[in-house]
Amino acid sequence: MRRLSMALLVGVSLAGCGGDPEVENQEIISNLIEAGFPANDIQVFDGAVYVGRDAHVTLEASRELLQPLEGSAEQYRTTNQVGTGVTKICVNPTAAFNSYPNLSQGLDLALANYNEQGLRLTFARGPATGCTANITAETTSGTGGQAGFPSNGMPYGVFYIGTGLNSYSADVNEHVITHELGHAIGFRHSDYYNRSISCGAGGDEGDAGVGAIHIPNTPTTATVGGSIMNSCFRSTETGEWTGSDVTALSALYSTGAVTSCSNYSFTSYRGQNGTQIRCGCGAVGSGTVWGTDLYTDDSNVCVAAVHAGAISTAGGTVVVTIQPGQASYTGTTRNGVTTSSYGAWAGSFSVSGVTPPPSACSSYSFTSYRGQNGTSIRCSCGPVSGGTVWGTDLYTDDSNACAAAVHAGVIPASGGNVSVTIRPGQASYTGTTRNGITTYSYGAWAGSFSLSP
Repeated sequence: MRRLSMALLVGVSLAGCGGDPEVENQEIISNLIEAGFPANDIQVFDGAVYVGRDAHVTLEASRELLQPLEGSAEQYRTTNQVGTGVTKICVNPTAAFNSYPNLSQGLDLALANYNEQGLRLTFARGPATGCTANITAETTSGTGGQAGFPSNGMPYGVFYIGTGLNSYSADVNEHVITHELGHAIGFRHSDYYNRSISCGAGGDEGDAGVGAIHIPNTPTTATVGGSIMNSCFRSTETGEWTGSDVTALSALYSTGAVTSCSNYSFTSYRGQNGTQIRCGCGAVGSGTVWGTDLYTDDSNVCVAAVHAGAISTAGGTVVVTIQPGQASYTGTTRNGVTTSSYGAWAGSFSVSGVTPPPSACSSYSFTSYRGQNGTSIRCSCGPVSGGTVWGTDLYTDDSNACAAAVHAGVIPASGGNVSVTIRPGQASYTGTTRNGITTYSYGAWAGSFSLSP
């Protein structure tokens, strides 16, 4: 069946202040250009300013884009998030919205998506009591959606879902509504830098490092089906989070606790092979498991984790990796757990313990490692936009390690993990241009490093 890709429209922030519309629009455009959005990606339509063809920007939002980022809580988020004063968000569908059964069911499923994650934000279908913020669910024409980004610590106050989606499954509606709610609490498109990844066409929505902040431990590159926050969706969507989506949600809105593995239906991740879900197990009791090392995706994850040696029966945090179905599964006894054999099954997972993510390369002073030649430091790089580097293949140890890693071809400019190996100082260093990075020549220097994946 041919893949259907439908754009998910997104706006930016709540309505701005009143005033002369032309003067306001001129300031909005000026602010966007200063924030780094390409001028040719900014348009005025029907008296409103848009970027990326479908993102409405108000005056207030454009001003917020110029505010300095708080920290680097390096999927992607906006500069604006929902404040800690918001604990319960009530989503209030209009009567017209409720008249479309798949839209209505999709809303319930989408709210459950968020509530299953144990976030500091909870969602309820209105009318409800105890709401600290409200979002209206309205209909529009077509088969897409539209929402906006937070402002003043509050979620965007409305999202629109195309009534044409009623002819698609409740799962597809769940996906689209989950996506639009994601924008309302501050998530950017995961492929904002190249919409053609999920849409088949289109380019960069505009960023220049402002307003699309990478979230730690999530991919810096997008793939089809890799995130609910991709710009476009398919008619085959399941409506369920991917592992990177869950990581992103936890990074922004976690209570600090790891989400329980029991909150996940791993069978819903079939086909998302390689997706990783980090989750927690309490004290492990009994549970049925089929397989060894590769387990059927309806197996009890925590019992499988004990069997695999990832955790003890006291529990702990594990990483579950989605794997393809197998023709057969073999049962064994390990670590006090006996698993069962089984025939063909459509989905599997493997499970491992959690290795702490590497620290940022920028947190290291590699000059302090001089003389420790051969020592290797594993560290991470976010998107690389610059940095001074001396040398080629062997770099002075005061060089920017991440820029050097791009120059060496170890990581792309979008970032990644690298190993920095301490080397002796050299009598001279030669500068070259590679992979968009120009390095400098230098004379004798007391310490060097090389880089590898």
